Amino acid sequence: MLVAQLVHAVERLAPAVLAEEWDNVGLLVGRHNQPVRRVLVALELRGEVLAEAREHGCDAVVTHHPPIFPSIAALTDGGRAAELVLRAAEDRVAIVAAHTNLDSARGGLNDLMAGILGVADARPLRPSADDPGAGLGRVGGVGAATLAELVQRVRGGFPGAPVRYVGDPWARVERVACCTGSGGSLIDDARAAGADAYVTSDLKYHDADRAEGLPLVHLPHAHAERVTLKAWTKGLARALAPEGVEVRFADTDTDPWQAA
Repeated sequence: MLVAQLVHAVERLAPAVLAEEWDNVGLLVGRHNQPVRRVLVALELRGEVLAEAREHGCDAVVTHHPPIFPSIAALTDGGRAAELVLRAAEDRVAIVAAHTNLDSARGGLNDLMAGILGVADARPLRPSADDPGAGLGRVGGVGAATLAELVQRVRGGFPGAPVRYVGDPWARVERVACCTGSGGSLIDDARAAGADAYVTSDLKYHDADRAEGLPLVHLPHAHAERVTLKAWTKGLARALAPEGVEVRFADTDTDPWQAA
């Protein structure tokens, strides 16, 4: 398989057209005609991730968070982010990013999160104009439950994650919205969709007031995406297996936040 074919395989699972306008997805480092035998999937590019790719002989790394954004204006060793991209190029390790397109895609991270939470008949909170069945966030039914039971379900689905919530623990919850990553901007969408609770990451102090009574369940960004990305990696592995390409999920935990 060539890098160009890897990019095409990723796009079949996470069409680039679904990416937000500000995002940067697709092939970010590497030559299209470079051969690929092994692929490493990671939440983001770190020195430890590149070391793991070298250790396992990976020719490409598929990251969720793009390592190149407008803040990088030059590829030198003068800054950590740019130096990592430069090192990947020097090591001939191709970097492919699938970010908000992977969040939004059918079978992508939001669908996987909804499945982990037991959300049935999930539909997008903010449907894509290109595909109404895809888009940011998900919402659907969970059967009769309480907010406390939903919190326990989140803890069970995302082991080790410190979970916080806002709302009456005995409040009835039958319809749940969720969003991987930073989902604070979808609070209004969750309320408009008739959700009884909303599960997401990176919520701020005043989001509790902005929710206007909608119970919120918060789990760390990296926990939400690492669990769902690992599950998605199995699908990529199945897609590339006929080409004889090995796919593995990174052992490296790239979450920069540490518990005290």
